Amino acid sequence: MKVADKAIERLELPLDLTKLPTQTAFMSDHEYRFRAYGGGYANGKTSAGCVLAVLLSHFIPDNRGFVGRFDGKELRQSTMAEFFKICPPQMIDKRNDQQGLLRFKPQYGGSEILYGDLKENMVGPNLGWFWIDQAEEVEEERWQALVGRLRKQTPLLQTNGEPIRDAVGTMVYAPTYGLATFNPEGRSHWLWRFFHPDSPERKPDYRLYEAKTYDGLAAGFVSKDYVDGMLAVFPPEAVKRYLEGSWDVFEGRIYPSFAVETHVLDHIPIKPHWKVYESIDHGIQNPTAVGWYAVDECGNVYLIDEHYEGGGKPVAYHAQIIKAKRASLGHPITVTYLDAHCWAKDQVNGPHVYSIADEYQSNGIYPIPGQKDKKAGISRVLEHLVIDANRRHPVTGVDGSPRLFVASHCTHFINEMLGYRWKKARGLVQRNEPDMPMDLNDHHMDALSYFLLTRPQQPVLDISPKLTPLEMWAKSRKSYNPLADVQQTAGTWMSV
Repeated sequence: MKVADKAIERLELPLDLTKLPTQTAFMSDHEYRFRAYGGGYANGKTSAGCVLAVLLSHFIPDNRGFVGRFDGKELRQSTMAEFFKICPPQMIDKRNDQQGLLRFKPQYGGSEILYGDLKENMVGPNLGWFWIDQAEEVEEERWQALVGRLRKQTPLLQTNGEPIRDAVGTMVYAPTYGLATFNPEGRSHWLWRFFHPDSPERKPDYRLYEAKTYDGLAAGFVSKDYVDGMLAVFPPEAVKRYLEGSWDVFEGRIYPSFAVETHVLDHIPIKPHWKVYESIDHGIQNPTAVGWYAVDECGNVYLIDEHYEGGGKPVAYHAQIIKAKRASLGHPITVTYLDAHCWAKDQVNGPHVYSIADEYQSNGIYPIPGQKDKKAGISRVLEHLVIDANRRHPVTGVDGSPRLFVASHCTHFINEMLGYRWKKARGLVQRNEPDMPMDLNDHHMDALSYFLLTRPQQPVLDISPKLTPLEMWAKSRKSYNPLADVQQTAGTWMSV
């Protein structure tokens, strides 16, 4: 059926779409194929997703979209309940909640919307768009599977029903879109990695929008009483996450005591007597992470530099960078640690069988095996992160200090510390709290563990006064006894 035959009617939604600029920008941005809108509670993200679902179905006739959330019950009771408040009922031709199917009337585009849970990968027809609500609950695999389903070719039509063609006569198809709305869940989550502008893994054609609960308050989405009620009962960490939309506060974080304002220093002057260690977590496609750690006479540990790069680079490449970093530090390396698995003879080149450790040695890097015990390593890191009220801060001189500090330019390490998390239990079965970390973006975390599990020795500071040659001569004169220097000669038996 042609667009002209459908007599597309004017769409009116029961919302003011201009109250919050961030929300408006998310809904009106058609430049980016993949868009995400996150932040605090009540910032209008779910409403924005509902509006986009209606618009993409109405203005692109015969389109097909999917609305999903991890749990189907929460999808129906929350996301789709909001959708049906926003979508004018006169637009709907067919609705089947059991099948998760919604069809618009022909005069409103005739498009379809499928909806359901995301406990398994979505299977079915090709899509023109999809939207995941509360996307922080969903695994990366589900997002990738939906991206793979964006294959529906929906021709764009003129008002007379004829397809739009470009200058060379090729039919023009509607763009496809992937949308996500969420509450932040840490820097290791795929949402941060794919969308955040500070992420080294940010993908092209991905755009992030964020707003706080306070922005929703200013826009009139919620009342001041609503916000004051949360402030009255939420602990500080919950306020940061659920009202301010912080990426660094979330459930399941392994190192919640790590804070940029406490553990990160802009300048770390290395003293000549400090010991400097090197710790390597080798990766092939995953990043190779190298940390240079200095230890002072008080047992404080400082990450003073890092190397972090993946993409299948050979050992020789990393060894060259390690040597260059050593030269720039200008300080001898006490010990180099390397993942113990790197001593396995699993590399083959013709008749030669060798290990990753052999490759490092052949390139002038001579490591020793690092201990690999994740639980013990996490315990050691936590001991260094805790603030000891009786410990003097090495920079401020104020009592109350941790033992682990990080140079501010070591951003890969900082991001891993802030995003390192426990495995999350899924499903309806009741389980004990998980006690193993996620095997994701943990390369610096492993290298730190190798280093701290060795219990590195702190240097002994020589506090004896340094004397000039003249002062040394004067000191020796004061203690000089000329009689003590007279050589005793043998006497008679009477002088004995």
